[in-house]
Amino acid sequence: MSKSLLARLAAPCLSSLLALNAQAALTEMTDKELSDITGQALLTLDGLTYGGFQYTRLNFGAEIDVLLNMDELRMGEFDRSGLPGLASNQPADILINNFALGRVRNNNNANATIEPFKIQDPYIEFAFKVNSQGVREIAGVRLGFGKAMGYLSGDILSLTGKMQGKIYGPASLGKDYYMQQNGLNDFTCTFNINCLALSLAGDTEVYATVELLQQGTGNKILNGVPVNRATHIGIPAGESLQTDATGLIASLIPTLTMASNCSALGLTTCFPLTNYKSIFVGDPSNQNNINLGGAQGIFFSLQNQNVPWQDLANIGQFVETQRGAFANFAKTGSGANTAYPFVLTLFDALRGTAREPTCMGSQAAGC
Repeated sequence: MSKSLLARLAAPCLSSLLALNAQAALTEMTDKELSDITGQALLTLDGLTYGGFQYTRLNFGAEIDVLLNMDELRMGEFDRSGLPGLASNQPADILINNFALGRVRNNNNANATIEPFKIQDPYIEFAFKVNSQGVREIAGVRLGFGKAMGYLSGDILSLTGKMQGKIYGPASLGKDYYMQQNGLNDFTCTFNINCLALSLAGDTEVYATVELLQQGTGNKILNGVPVNRATHIGIPAGESLQTDATGLIASLIPTLTMASNCSALGLTTCFPLTNYKSIFVGDPSNQNNINLGGAQGIFFSLQNQNVPWQDLANIGQFVETQRGAFANFAKTGSGANTAYPFVLTLFDALRGTAREPTCMGSQAAGC
C-alpha cells in the first residue's frame, strides 16, 4: 500500500464532488441584509486527534443524486500472503465487476427513467501519523456519506470490511427451499429430520444478522482479526436464527438453527456474494425519504497501516481497519433502535437477487 494508491482514491472523489456548475452575479449586500442571513457553508473542516493519529475531514454540505457505472471497482491490490485474516485467494481487498450505483427503470423503452443513488452530506477524510523518522505522513484516506440510499449493483468477487445486513421471513420459506434442494415432497419430508424440524416451525417469523464470512467454515474472525477478501456472506458460525414469537417451537428455533460449518438444519448458511447482483441500501419502506430511510455510517477507505476511523453514526466509537482497503456497511444503534444498511427477505437471502438495470437500452450492465 503506497501514498500513490491513496491518492488514486482521493483524486476522483475530489474531482467529482467539486464539479459543481454555478452561475451567479455578485452584488453588494447591505449590513441589514447580512444580519438577516444565517446558514452553513457548503464546505466545512473538522479535526480530530486519536490513538496517535491526526485527522482532517472535509465535509460537503450537499445532497447528490448519481447514476454511476464502472466496469470494475478494484481497491487494495497487494500481496497479503502471511498476513492474518485472509479468507480467499482473490487479488484485491475489494473487487467488484460491473459496479453501479442507482438504477434505470423501463430501461429498454422510450419511458426509461433514472432512479438515482442518493447521497447526503458526503465527506473526504485524511488520517496522518508521525513515522519513526519523525515525519508526518498520510496514513489513510476515506470517502464517506452522512446518509445514503438506493441500489448498489455488481458482481462482488471480494470484500473486506463490515457488511452487516438483516434477513427475515417465515420459517416455511426455509422448508420450501430445503425440499426443493433435496428433491422432497410433503410426504417424504416427514421422514427427514431437518425437513420435519423446519415444518414444525411453520410460518413463525425468523430473522438474523448476516456478515462477511470464510467459505466453508462460516467464521467471521480468522487469526484474531476480521476476515478480509471475503467471497461469502451469511450467518456466522455459532449464531442462529432468532424469533420474537413465543411458545415451545419458537423457543427451540435459536438452538435448532445454530450455524456450524456453513450449515444449519441442512440449510446452507453461507452464500457467495456473487448471488446478490443488486442490493437496496437503506430502509426499503422509506425509499422516498433519505432522512428517514438513508443508511448511515457508510464509507470506503484505503490505509497503509491499521487505522481507527471515527464512527460518525455511533458517537464515541471507532471502526478499526486493517492495512489495505475497507468498505463499511455496518448496522447502527442497538436493541429496538438497530438500523441495518440493507435488508433481505429470507427468500432473497436463500436464492439471491437479480441485477437491476443500470444502463439505458437493452444492456442491464456494462454500459
